[in-house]
Order: sequence, then structure tokens, then C-alpha cells
Amino acid sequence: MASVTSTIYDFITIGNVFLLFFFLLILHYLMVLYEFRSMPPGPRLTTIPVLGNIFSLDFKADLLSDAFKSLRDKYGNVFSIKLGSHKFVMASSSEAVQEMLVKKSGDYAGRQQTYFVEKLTLGGKDIALGNYGPAWKFHRKLFITALRQYLSDVPLIESRVSTQAEKLVKFLEDQSGKPFDPADCFQHAVANVICGITFGEGYDTTDPRLNKLLKLNVDIVADTESNQTILMLDFFPFARYLPVKAYDKLLKPMYEIFDIIRVFLRQKKENFDAEEPVKDLITGLLLAKHRAELESDEVKDAFLSDDYLVNTIEDMFAAGYETTSTTMKWVIAFLVNNPKYQEDIQHQLDEVVGERNPSLEDRPNLPLIHAIIIETLRLGNVVPLAVPHFTLTDTTMCGYRVPKDTIVFADTESVHLNPKCWENPTEFNPYRHIDENGKLITNQGNFYPFGAGRRVCAGEPLAKVELFLFLSWMFQKFNFVPEEEGHPPSLKREFSGTQFPSPYKIRAVKRK
Repeated sequence: MASVTSTIYDFITIGNVFLLFFFLLILHYLMVLYEFRSMPPGPRLTTIPVLGNIFSLDFKADLLSDAFKSLRDKYGNVFSIKLGSHKFVMASSSEAVQEMLVKKSGDYAGRQQTYFVEKLTLGGKDIALGNYGPAWKFHRKLFITALRQYLSDVPLIESRVSTQAEKLVKFLEDQSGKPFDPADCFQHAVANVICGITFGEGYDTTDPRLNKLLKLNVDIVADTESNQTILMLDFFPFARYLPVKAYDKLLKPMYEIFDIIRVFLRQKKENFDAEEPVKDLITGLLLAKHRAELESDEVKDAFLSDDYLVNTIEDMFAAGYETTSTTMKWVIAFLVNNPKYQEDIQHQLDEVVGERNPSLEDRPNLPLIHAIIIETLRLGNVVPLAVPHFTLTDTTMCGYRVPKDTIVFADTESVHLNPKCWENPTEFNPYRHIDENGKLITNQGNFYPFGAGRRVCAGEPLAKVELFLFLSWMFQKFNFVPEEEGHPPSLKREFSGTQFPSPYKIRAVKRK
């Protein structure tokens, strides 16, 4: 035994250790080259064991999308890297995004179930982050059906949004032309609409529990540091064992949110009557559960456990208020910076609506309102990088191999700001969406604010209704001007899951 130990000891020399290290390094790079064979180009010799290409990213970038800019400049609009143990592809060209989201939507329909996603969604039991499969398809269909039923009742949806638009206008009047930050009032206005859809008539953020629900969601989104930290760390499986406070900072409020939703769910269950018409999302979910139980469908019944239901309800609330209220913040920021377009909107409102309140029936005759919304979504890029997709099978992109279990980002912001797709893309110009006859151009292509394909945002129709009514009411009654003359809101972007303008203040001056 001593002789074996002695032999090993004699072998461990500096030269032999160096040779072993060099051999393992060569072996590592050969494995990397094999793993990425025929995949989109990218850095290979800088791929570090365990960490991957983490040091190829730009850590000085303020926005996540900018962290990949140097790689895009070097390797083109479609490139691949390794982050932790994951293969990763960035699709930044119009052709790549179209192929990924539309032409081969089924191949790219998955979601990677990372440690944080699993914890955040109680085991992948939600729609936005859930992986593609029977449970996801069942819940998405249920959600879309419930939302369509609600939106089909035009008088009801118009009444609920207009009620909140009226309250928003009253808030603006109460500011008496003094400077204010519009973020909070926009969030409450949109959240109150979502509350009515989700929890039922009479529920809004004046309820302390729903107000807390909104505040917890707002705080999660506002914590840009924790969100960006987790977004990167989640590519590295070992990160879960590190003393990283960001995980607890986001998971704790999320579990509080679930606890609040469970209270409402329990109350709805106690008063549930399958013979009564469905008037809110929770009742619709309970009715689906009731029917599954009558059919003795154990699979569907399992998909309708409380964990699935609270995730679906939170998806509706969080996604519903955040993206829409953020879009409204961008609209005001852009139009205060471009007052001519604000005047044009008001001229059209005066001609079509006059002194009465705008309604959904006015939509065909107010194309400029729609054009403003479209241009804001294009230039503001509320979701600059679509939620990462995950390949469910071996597939291709622009002729390159993309193997199963690859994380793929659709860089829709690059498409929206591509001069080959849009003339003067960094310029805010709503008239690019109006034809020579003054009609709205509804489908120009290269436009993905809500994604596309199988994972397209289910809330798009509702968001468009809310944006149209809120903005029509506001611009009919107010001019929005800078906090100080000559100092319009900054258009600097911040990112935390969604991309929003840096906080700003404006004044709402009542029109005469």
C-alpha cells in the first residue's frame, strides 16, 4: 500500500499536473466544439468550464439586452453561447424571429424550468412560465375562453374601463396642473379593471387586500437589481446553493401574493353555484373544476388544483396591469417630448367625439390613437426580449442547427429598431402606421410586442381595449406638458422583467 501511495506522490509533479490540466482543457474545448457543431456562430475558446461564456457579456450594460450587443456586433444577429450548463441562442434578425415565433412555433414553444421558475410558480403551474404540455394547454385554453367570454360583452367591458377612466380623469383634475408622477395612478386604474375581471364586480384596489396585492406586485417589478441578478444566476444550477439574497427578496412577496389569492379563492368556493352565470375569472375556473369532477376526469381535476388556480389568477393580475400601465407611461413620455402628435390626436378627438365621452364605437374613426399605441409599443419595447423559449425538439434557425433543450431568446427590440425593417427606427413617428388615405395600417410585419405563435400573449385584446379608452379619455380632456418648461421626461430606459421609462413628472393642464 505504501508503494502505491509513493508512486502517486512521485507522479504529482508540477509538470505532470500542468500536463493533466492541459489535457482536460483540450478535452473540454473539443466537447464544446462538438456540442455546438453546426449551431449559430459564437465564442468557443472563451467557454469556461461550469461558467460557460459569462465573461463574454458586457457587465457595464445598464439593460440586459445591451449586455449581448458586443456579441451581436461580432457574430451577427443569430449567435449561440453557453451560460452555465445551458446552450443559449439569441435570435435578433427579422427572419430568425419570424421563423422562431411563427413558422416553427411548436418547436420553440417550451419554457426552461429553472430553480427560480420552479419555486416562483409552485412547480411550473402557471401559464406565462409553465412548460408546454397537457397542463399548460388546458389552462391556456381555459384562460383564453374565459377572457373571450368577458370581452364579447362589449357593454360590460366598456363600462368597467370607462368607470376607471372617469376616476383617472378626476385624479388628474385634482392635481390642478401641478407636477406629479403618473406611474401610481396608471397602475391603479389598470389594476382596478383587472380586479373586476378576476375577482368580480365591486372589487378594486380600495379593498386593502387587493391594494396589498398590487403593491407586492409593483415592488417585485421595481426591484430591478434582484430581477436582473436572478435572470443571470438562474442559468447556473449551483447558484441555488449560494447565499444569494435576491431569491428570498422576490420569492417571499410572491408567496404573500399567493396567500392573498387563496383567501379570495376560498371565499368564492364557499359561495359557488354552478347554475349561476360566470361573471369573473375565478368563477370560470371553479366551474371548469366542477365539470371535471362531474366527468370523473382525474387528469383535468389534477390540473385544477389550487396551486394551478392561484398561478393562473396571479398571471392575469400581474401581466394584466404591468405591461398596460407601463405602455401608458411610455405614451405620455413620448407625447410630451413630441407635442405636435398630442395636438393631432386632440384635433381628431374633437372632430369625431366632440364633448361626449369616447367609446369603443369610435375606434374605427380614431386611427391616430391606435397609431400612437402601435408606435409606442414598437419604440418603447415594454418586453424587449420575449420570455425565453425552450426547444422541445431538434430544429433549425436560419439554416443553423438548434438542438432540443436549448434556451432561445427572441430579441424583438432589435427587430423593432432595425433600419432594414423600419425607416428612421429610433424616431417616434405614429404616422408610419397611417396610410395615404388616413386609414390605420394594421399589419406591416416585423412587429412583435405581444410575441407570436403558440406563446403569443393571451391578454393582447384586453390590453388594446384598455389603452384605447384610457388614452382617449385623457387626451380629450388634458394637455400633458413637462414638469418644467423645456425639460420633458427623460426617455432613458430601465429594465426589470419589463422595460419602462425612468421615473418622471409631468403636468396635466385641462383643455379649454
